[in-house]
Amino acid sequence: MTKKDEHKKDENKISQEDTSLEEALKKVQQDKLDEETISSEQQKNEYKEKISLLEKEKQEALDIAKKVQYDYINLKTDFDRLQRLSLEKEKSMEIDTLIKYMKKLFPVIDQLKSSLDHTDTTKDNDSFVQWVKMVYDNMLKTLASFDIYPIESLGLAPDSLLHEPLSTLPVEDESQKGKIVQVFQQGFYIERNGQRTVIVPSKVVIWA
Repeated sequence: MTKKDEHKKDENKISQEDTSLEEALKKVQQDKLDEETISSEQQKNEYKEKISLLEKEKQEALDIAKKVQYDYINLKTDFDRLQRLSLEKEKSMEIDTLIKYMKKLFPVIDQLKSSLDHTDTTKDNDSFVQWVKMVYDNMLKTLASFDIYPIESLGLAPDSLLHEPLSTLPVEDESQKGKIVQVFQQGFYIERNGQRTVIVPSKVVIWA
């Protein structure tokens, strides 16, 4: 073999080695690229898992917040209802207590009114009659200060809620029939917050 052939053979060998080296280098680069790709995919999957976990935690927090808000609204509603009922009960007890004590005054007021009704009109200026009238008027003012008022009756048609008919009197005037002619016992009602409640009805006599 000539030197030329040997030299050519060496060149071929070197060329093959370069090719192998180049291929090896490409393979290393491809492996590195594949590793990076795999690593990137793993990171993406990890990020997705973290995002999914955060979204789940967020939804759980929202659900808890909604439940707490719902429980708070229900609790506040129950508290407001209880407070309202308590106030209404307190007011009712206050009115019941007031009525209980004021009822003790009604017979006295009725006696004073009866005395005035049966007093001779010629004695209207009598000092004693004036004193009785003053006491009667003051008692009515005291009742009015507690929102308690006498029931109007004379000349009116009887109301089943306000009046209790005791008897009737005959009358010839047809226009007066069925109307109250006499109050046997004065009735009273209490009016608060636009609501009227009869304490005792007026006992009356009616034209018939």
